[in-house]
Amino acid sequence: MINLDRDRQRLAAMAAHLSAWGVEFTRWPATDGNALADGPHQPATAEHDGVVLSGFDHFALPEAACGISHIRLWRTIVEHRIPWALVLEDDARLTRRPPSGIGEWRLPRDADIVLLNKRATPGATRHEASSVMSYADVVGGAGTEGYLLSWEGARKLLAVTRPLLNPLDFQMYAHFASVQRADIFPFLWSLPRNEAADEVALNAYRLAPPLVDHANTRSSIGNGRHRRARFLCRALLGLNFDIEGYYPYQPTAATALPARVAAAPPLSAPVPGGIAEADFVTGADLSHCPVGTAAHVARTLAEHGVTTARISLWVSDESTMNLARTLRLATAATDAGLGVHLALHYSDTWADPGRQKKPAAWHDLGIGALRTNVRTYTSAVLTELADNGTPPTIVQLGNEITNGLLWAGKDQDERAGGRLHPPESGPHPYWESDDQWVIVAELLNAGAAGVRAVLPRECRTMVHLDRGADIGGARWWLEHATRHEIDFDLIGLSFHALWHGDATLARLGRIADLYTAFPGKPVVITETSHPYRKFRHEGTTRHAGPEFPFTPDGQAAFLAGALRTVRDAPNGGGVMWWGTCFTDDQVEDGVDAFYAQALFDEAGTPLPALAAFGSAHQRGASWRHSG
Repeated sequence: MINLDRDRQRLAAMAAHLSAWGVEFTRWPATDGNALADGPHQPATAEHDGVVLSGFDHFALPEAACGISHIRLWRTIVEHRIPWALVLEDDARLTRRPPSGIGEWRLPRDADIVLLNKRATPGATRHEASSVMSYADVVGGAGTEGYLLSWEGARKLLAVTRPLLNPLDFQMYAHFASVQRADIFPFLWSLPRNEAADEVALNAYRLAPPLVDHANTRSSIGNGRHRRARFLCRALLGLNFDIEGYYPYQPTAATALPARVAAAPPLSAPVPGGIAEADFVTGADLSHCPVGTAAHVARTLAEHGVTTARISLWVSDESTMNLARTLRLATAATDAGLGVHLALHYSDTWADPGRQKKPAAWHDLGIGALRTNVRTYTSAVLTELADNGTPPTIVQLGNEITNGLLWAGKDQDERAGGRLHPPESGPHPYWESDDQWVIVAELLNAGAAGVRAVLPRECRTMVHLDRGADIGGARWWLEHATRHEIDFDLIGLSFHALWHGDATLARLGRIADLYTAFPGKPVVITETSHPYRKFRHEGTTRHAGPEFPFTPDGQAAFLAGALRTVRDAPNGGGVMWWGTCFTDDQVEDGVDAFYAQALFDEAGTPLPALAAFGSAHQRGASWRHSG
């Protein structure tokens, strides 16, 4: 029986209760959440009492302690080779006297664990032990207040909870073979599964009728829930803790952990006015460049001070921006001495705030399988690039993902994808944004894990939003990302004077507002552009731009000013030009407004703006507005 040292009242009540049924017990001292908070182990600690946690502040402290208590007990069962153990939490209540010897239980031969509680959901009955006792598959549910565990079951549970990633009951239930068989689209039980032990599954049964009920007492966990617990309770159990149950989700200062900014170290020592010289990225997008001219274009860019080539990649081999094309463009960039910035769209076409369509091959996948595909696909792509001798220096996880990524199709539950609904879009009728944030975090962290598995040190990951002219909106998104522990190194923003409202250099300078809130996260303007000539637009000719004229000198002044503005910000990480090679329609048809953004004219001659990149690396350089 698991009991906190400080909770003597519960110990006395439980002792009296079990004595009334003639049951002797051994008290197991629970790990105290208060001790985790007050002791030498800080919230970011990865291990406590030998129990490995994945980012300790994924948990409210009492819930983390609950998981640690059980895992420590399982370790003792394995070490002492105890064949079977009946485990009760100190708020469990027996509904009848349990069988006194293991033989009297008449267990299924393959059982690893038998859940005795009401909250575990039974499926089909697999074994009739007697007229009053049978065993059914476990197909879902929650709770660890009472269970019968074998030595083999304890050994398996130690594997599936190393590390402990989720509320204990959800993570262990997700590894029950019967839960996995019963899982249906959108396969949400895959979410709490531990990928490090994905092949481990337990044979789990639910005793019918149940032997254990939950006492009508205040939970020692209370409001201190794992951040994902509320979502999992809603999605898997149909519970809304805003209005139901004993534990309304209202974190307090006593139980809730503060949001943590992921502790990525600075890339190198900062210098006044910006990040270190070697880390400032001057980039240009090669995605639209015809493969046949890519080598010449890349050399020209390098000669003008560009350090990095951005290349978009779509999933399907039949798509325009396929992997074979990406490898050829990456070779051209690397041969010219440029780093490679890989923009993974996780789609078969362009992804942006208005469209984040799943690849056709992934359309029918639920969130669990989708998460796995994101990770394995990302690793496979990076392996190809590394084997090609062109490993990227930056990997962008999705493209302009302000509204999420990998959206569910019109015929699917939204939980089968990662669609977000920022505040200006109004409330969503089915799911709150926090619920979908859990899914978006799963998908992005799967992509980040795919990167780390292949290029753990050489490559930085980036999240990319369309909010370069709306730093308040960017901050809203990044605060949610931080709260949900999304793993990334760089903040990428799009800033297009032509398409973003009030996109002035003064507003661009507000990226400095993100410096204190997100330390160690340089901001790269991943997409920016400005027309070098007037262009046809909806049957009319555009003559003037928001701040600079649509001329070669106006384009050069805009880029020079953008480079200076970002370079002078304390968190300015770089500027990358979009539409570099829009000089013909060999990639795909486009409107004239796109082609006017190129850094080369129709004859392929470099435009004056290119010279600004070289000046960006000269400390103290200045640019004069020549428009």
